[in-house]
Amino acid sequence: MVLVDEHFVSFADVSKYYQTGDVRVAAADHMTFHVNKGEFCIIVGPSGAGKTTLLNMLGGMDRCDEGRIVLDGAEVSRFDEKELTAYRRYDVGFVFQFYNLVQNLTALENVELAIEICKHPLDPAETLRSVGLGQRLNNFPAQLSGGEQQRVAIARALAKNPKILLCDEPTGALDYKTGKSVLALLQDTCRKTGRTVIVITHNSALTGMADRIVQVRSGQIISNEVNEHPVPVEEIEW
Repeated sequence: MVLVDEHFVSFADVSKYYQTGDVRVAAADHMTFHVNKGEFCIIVGPSGAGKTTLLNMLGGMDRCDEGRIVLDGAEVSRFDEKELTAYRRYDVGFVFQFYNLVQNLTALENVELAIEICKHPLDPAETLRSVGLGQRLNNFPAQLSGGEQQRVAIARALAKNPKILLCDEPTGALDYKTGKSVLALLQDTCRKTGRTVIVITHNSALTGMADRIVQVRSGQIISNEVNEHPVPVEEIEW
């Protein structure tokens, strides 16, 4: 297997196994794909397809058993625990389905907390303004809507100034209209900052907004295609 290192993200023959009694299950089964720098990539597949396993390995939260994972020229799959900690801290921004905000901290304080461990963070207040929360800096999570809380979570990830933003079903806890606004924010962030954004979802309708579409099924990469004509999420219906 030849690894093409000029790609910003590369998975080369990556596998991850789990043992259940005498049965070994491949959550990731020889996955090979790539993502270029600055792309808005959607990884799509049904529940249990291996999407979250893929994201956890790319984010340094889990290790692969076979293959090579490279981000921006660094072979993440060879990192030791200390290197993985630094990688998660400095290079990766995470956005999850549930916002994981600290309830007794304001929106601004939630973002400030995240950047205390970063090398080159962005200004927390300015980052919150950039996601449309300039009037909500001093509100606590309980005073914010679900969409606003997810925007705080996105600002928290962006303020770390990471190389890549990884989003695991970021609209799963939101209603249709709010989910669209959050996806529009992620797409807009990618376009304006040139940051690589990867979103995993089970909703195939969202693929129209992506620059790159990676389809996953039964732990395998079914396709990895460039979308020549991505559209704004506002034009997508599901």
